[in-house]
Amino acid sequence: MDRRIEKTRTAIIEALTKLMSKKEYQSITVADIIKKANVGRSTFYENFLNKDEVFDEILNTLIYHVFDEIEHTDGHAFQNNLKGEITHMYIHIRDNEGKAKTFLLGKSAEIFYQRMGEKVAGICDEKLKATDRLPYQLIHSHIASTFSDILKYWSGNKFADSPEQVAEYFMILTDEVL
Repeated sequence: MDRRIEKTRTAIIEALTKLMSKKEYQSITVADIIKKANVGRSTFYENFLNKDEVFDEILNTLIYHVFDEIEHTDGHAFQNNLKGEITHMYIHIRDNEGKAKTFLLGKSAEIFYQRMGEKVAGICDEKLKATDRLPYQLIHSHIASTFSDILKYWSGNKFADSPEQVAEYFMILTDEVL
């Protein structure tokens, strides 16, 4: 990617990140992002379709680099890899605590928790244990809310538990469906 394009995209992403620490996500506009990033409207739209796409880019950098390897595994290997990757993600969050706090404790925390949970659940969807006892949508929702609730718990307790421990909580709480 051209360095100028990368610099512009980074400025836009950082602008949204800063805005989310101070404002509710729903109240942030593209105009707010443009002003904070010091870019023109057409430049913004050359790089992103809307603010949701910017937010997705932020989430993708937090999640998908972690989960790239496990999407192609199966069965027991997936479960072992999943625990390792969930642990890795929690380590990444802890090690980037300053930036993570922007999302976990900022004005837009709820949308961050919800979207992170949905992303993790989406990654896990292909590996759900077959069951006729529970509807798929309920299982998906359970995984998303479990991940989200653990993040809330962990950040609310000032990251007192280790990343390994919170990953273990996730695995215990989702054991029946993954």
